[in-house]
Amino acid sequence: MKTGFVEVNGAQLYYEVKGAGQPVLMLHGYPLDSRMWDYQFEELAKDFQVIRFDYAGAGKSEAHNQDFSLVEDIKDLLAFLGVEKVNIIGLSVGGNLAMGFTLTYPELVEKLILVSTGLLGWSEFSPERQQYNAKLRECMDEKKVIELMCKAWVAGPFRSVDEIKPEIIEKYSTMLRTNLAKENGKGKMILPETKTIDRVCNITKPTLIITPDVDFPDFRAIADFLHKKIKGSQKVVIPGTAHILNMEKPRVFNELVLNFFKS
Repeated sequence: MKTGFVEVNGAQLYYEVKGAGQPVLMLHGYPLDSRMWDYQFEELAKDFQVIRFDYAGAGKSEAHNQDFSLVEDIKDLLAFLGVEKVNIIGLSVGGNLAMGFTLTYPELVEKLILVSTGLLGWSEFSPERQQYNAKLRECMDEKKVIELMCKAWVAGPFRSVDEIKPEIIEKYSTMLRTNLAKENGKGKMILPETKTIDRVCNITKPTLIITPDVDFPDFRAIADFLHKKIKGSQKVVIPGTAHILNMEKPRVFNELVLNFFKS
């Protein structure tokens, strides 16, 4: 395995690469880091060259002190690694980022997997999501924030944390503790002028949409919307999972990913 840092737009970004074959880039959720792919990294590296990295300001990566674009960060990372074309998996915020990168640099993308994906421009939030957002805004204690986020994103709004394996809760909590404690850089994130929701119909790459069934209803609705808008896309529901489904049911998830990328 190769690990290291690459300077991108003045910040040191941490990355890991393992395996040989077609490159696969894994884009994590927020406020998480590349460790959320631990259940996939080794397994996929048996068949592919797997790349994961911490976004600026997450995990081991420095925050940007000048204005930045995550899409451009990815482009610079791939150029540094000598990768000319890549398969991409993105979860949640990472899914929206994967779409943004694909729309900006379609020539660099082979296939796309969107997992529990967010969608920039989506505004139809469920009552459950609105209730969670209100609780989060009121929460000032870090321990309570972590408990609230574990309930919301790992268990989901319709289950209790007690129904989830303790090691998954601990892994998620560890990432939260790391990333909530990090200082923000001075740089502002540059977002595209046209929101992703208005551009997804332009995605022409083979796309697999993977969605949970006990997540916030918003994400099922987003998955249905994308399935209609992205021509030829496939959609799969993994039963008994919430937002971080790759950690909850890694065997099922890994099989879907491998079959899609190998097909």
